[in-house]
Amino acid sequence: REERLRDHALFDLAIDSELQGCDLVKLKIGDLVAGSEVRDCAMIIQRKFGRLVQFEITADARSSLATWLLQRGGTIDDFVFESRIDSGRRMSTRQ
Repeated sequence: REERLRDHALFDLAIDSELQGCDLVKLKIGDLVAGSEVRDCAMIIQRKFGRLVQFEITADARSSLATWLLQRGGTIDDFVFESRIDSGRRMSTRQ
């Protein structure tokens, strides 16, 4: 479990947010982080409906995201879930 930090963070965030996979993989670090802390809630524009969606990030998800982002590094403009195949690009929904 400790070796799969990205997968654990992705799973926790998917459960909390109830976002579709296409919206989940497009999240940037800046969407979820304020300063050095993971936000309690976040807002994004859903691709399918084009509307603003706000969702809470529970303590468990914040913890797994913080651990993942600490290991991952990056800037607020980087994708939270980067592709393992093509560095610098986002993870695809098929991955």
